[in-house]
Amino acid sequence: MKLAKLFLAAAAAAAASAPAAAASVTVYGVIDLGVGVAHTSGSNADGSRVDSSTATSLNSGMRNSSRIGFKGTEEIGDYKVGFILENQFKADDGTLQTSGTLWEREASLSVAGPFGKVSAGHLGLLKGVVGSTSLMNSYRVNPFGSNLSKFAGGYKAYTTGTAWYADNAIVYSTPKMGGLDLHFQYSNAYSGQEGATYNNKARYFAAAARYMSGLLFLQAIADTTNLGSEAGGASIAQTDRVSRDPMSLNVSAAYDFGVVKPYLIAEVFKDSTLNSVGGWIAAKSGKGYDGAGGTFVLQFPAFGGKAKIGGGFMKAELSESTPNLKKSDIRRWGVSAGFDYVLTKRTHLYTNAGYVDQKEEVSNGTNRRHGAEFVVGTVHYF
Repeated sequence: MKLAKLFLAAAAAAAASAPAAAASVTVYGVIDLGVGVAHTSGSNADGSRVDSSTATSLNSGMRNSSRIGFKGTEEIGDYKVGFILENQFKADDGTLQTSGTLWEREASLSVAGPFGKVSAGHLGLLKGVVGSTSLMNSYRVNPFGSNLSKFAGGYKAYTTGTAWYADNAIVYSTPKMGGLDLHFQYSNAYSGQEGATYNNKARYFAAAARYMSGLLFLQAIADTTNLGSEAGGASIAQTDRVSRDPMSLNVSAAYDFGVVKPYLIAEVFKDSTLNSVGGWIAAKSGKGYDGAGGTFVLQFPAFGGKAKIGGGFMKAELSESTPNLKKSDIRRWGVSAGFDYVLTKRTHLYTNAGYVDQKEEVSNGTNRRHGAEFVVGTVHYF
């Protein structure tokens, strides 16, 4: 993390002569447990049926990821130095979300001041929902979140948005300028340690503009990954002149009319890996797709809580940058409905239902996959 070390050294030198205030540390977290019933079915291009299945399970993170975190700040004159350590775990069995990774959601240091804020370390992607630097926060862009349950709601099924993270990352956020702020992210090895050479690992770039004023929310995020030689670069034919680096442009908007709040997400993408849905509905693994998708959701007050209803659609095809592969055109759509109830300030109840359908046109016919789910659960914040 050479860039991160340079940033921290410069920040420390700038603040060295300023008086320091006492540091404050906060312990916080979320526990989410829900019971879900999911049904899957489908058919293959050769006409054969896929065995249908119905499963009932108690799972962690059916609406919000279960987590525990530590964060603190120290004021040094006009500057604030802060840290965040946040993990993610499965409340149903007590294990870490990813074995061997303790601070999976975030491990960062930051310096904030009149110039804005710079964060460095293991950070959430700008086009993600996890961590202090992520901008696709569910309460701003989609009340169903990303897609924590299998088939109920979320934007991940219809965009390349993700809950993933970036190692060796730096994020700079400008001060707010009349409701507008800008964000820039870079990582020189976002899925692992730096390699021996600059081009050895994948490098992630992202930029975003966000406008929040009163009841209006507008946001645009562009990102790309320059694939290194150990991240798939050597697998692309030299004669292929079409860029293979995944890239996307994501736009989201919301406005609170009081009686109803609409949320809109639209995205175009190129050479990107599509998200799977519920571990069942997927595209060709690791292959690049070109396409577009988005979601539209309405949230409104009802019965002392908040009801929500909406859906999404995506159309994609295999990129020209993946030569010698069979045809794979995908259409995916889904609908969802849900209800959230604030039982106490720290305890919320929720229920969600959803259905997702996918058609994959291949050279010898159509593969179809369907998934439906009903979820009831509880979230407790501490």
